[in-house]
Amino acid sequence: MIILFIYFLMMSIPVLQAQDQPLTVDEQFDQARDAAFNDGNYDKARTIAYAALERSPDYHGIRLFIARLYGWEGDYASARNELETVLNRDPDNRKAFEALINIESRSGDLDRSLSVTDRALEIYPRDEEFLLQRASVLYSFDEFVRSEQVYRSILLIHPSSREARDGLESARLKQMKHSVSLSYRHDQFDQIFEPWNFWEMQLNRQTPYGSAIGRLQYANRFSQNGVQFNLDTYPSITSGFYAYLSGGFSNSSIYPRFRFGFSLYKSLPFALELEGGIRYLNFTTSETYIYTASLTKYRGNYMFTGRSYFAPSSLGNSLSGNLLIRRYFSSADSYVSISGGYGTASNDIQFAQEINTLNSWSLSFDAQYPLSNRFLVSGKAGIDSEEFRSYTRRRVSIKARVSYRF
Repeated sequence: MIILFIYFLMMSIPVLQAQDQPLTVDEQFDQARDAAFNDGNYDKARTIAYAALERSPDYHGIRLFIARLYGWEGDYASARNELETVLNRDPDNRKAFEALINIESRSGDLDRSLSVTDRALEIYPRDEEFLLQRASVLYSFDEFVRSEQVYRSILLIHPSSREARDGLESARLKQMKHSVSLSYRHDQFDQIFEPWNFWEMQLNRQTPYGSAIGRLQYANRFSQNGVQFNLDTYPSITSGFYAYLSGGFSNSSIYPRFRFGFSLYKSLPFALELEGGIRYLNFTTSETYIYTASLTKYRGNYMFTGRSYFAPSSLGNSLSGNLLIRRYFSSADSYVSISGGYGTASNDIQFAQEINTLNSWSLSFDAQYPLSNRFLVSGKAGIDSEEFRSYTRRRVSIKARVSYRF
């Protein structure tokens, strides 16, 4: 019995010794990453990582990890301090330079970003990755001419660089300030009405203050023809804050005589955008105010927008809602969307009859695809139903558009 006790005691000694051994620095690093990536607890991750750094101050991978955590939280000053510490101890550290360029770019400081790329290129002259980062930084700050120049210089040094070639095309594309488009829409009804036809020509101009869009619209409805002129602008106020201003005029009875629109858009944390605005339509026999609000969420390649419309009236207030889901592909010019709406107001009041809607619903699909850097094609198909006092109008709509940038 005593022999068995001594045997088990001897066998347990290595286990107890293993339990008493402290974690290695690498094991602490693993714990820190687990806290950040699996638990989402950045504070805990930093505490563990700093404890590991006390034991191994020159373990630069850990300090880079801490800097990235600060950057993801928007604490760019702390991230910068950690990365500069790495570069002071290891002036040739590529990963620290790459991370610091990214941090300075995200912080919105163009001069700091370019200064870091200059420092990196002094150590790694003609380096493709750092030159690409420099071009990308310029591009992200809308410095498209300077970005194009850097991409061209990269191709002189590295002619086979696919990233530089793609970047050059994007920079050149961004310098195209104009676009013109022509669209046609056909509406077919289940009963009573003859088909409606719409044509629209649009000219878009990008300016330093925002975009301006002139539109000439033609409609054939109820065997009547009409033309409307519109001007839409999207002036930038400050970073993440812009407006929508619109005005239109028509002498035709099928269009509003005057129309005005105003909205404010504000970017919010968590990739959200909030909008609130008003629309005014002046018809021959009446005028209408429409209040609208929307909330947009960007998530990966998707955009989700919920929008509401409220139209007060002496005959009864109207309210409706609309949801749009859009999936982007290779660029913002390539996407597919689905949209649906329901309520007592039409989702897009354009004509006098739509003010008197008792109930309505709509469902539509649309897509856009770039045939080249200059040509875009898009299409839309939808169905909707609008209930009036004496009848219900059901419609199928098809729209096609071609655009050219220059």
